[in-house]
Amino acid sequence: MDEQRFQELEKKRDEFGLSKDEANELGRLMAEKEGKPYSNAEERAHPDSLPGPASVKAAEEPAADPRGLPRDPETTPQTPDEEAKEIAR
Repeated sequence: MDEQRFQELEKKRDEFGLSKDEANELGRLMAEKEGKPYSNAEERAHPDSLPGPASVKAAEEPAADPRGLPRDPETTPQTPDEEAKEIAR
């Protein structure tokens, strides 16, 4: 691994930011240093496009509140639509 280039990229990242190519190069160098495989976000499939437990779990979870937190049915009042559905039962 080119330690001098690694330090150069880290310094530039902290001071000015890196281009996409430089960020990929730094990521590759970091992975190499740690002995791990490297891939960037563009090379991986988006999690929402993958089949399996993640997509099933998301469908089963209650709707999130405006702050992005999961809705707790015991502490969060029902929406008017939910209340109307319950009354209609």
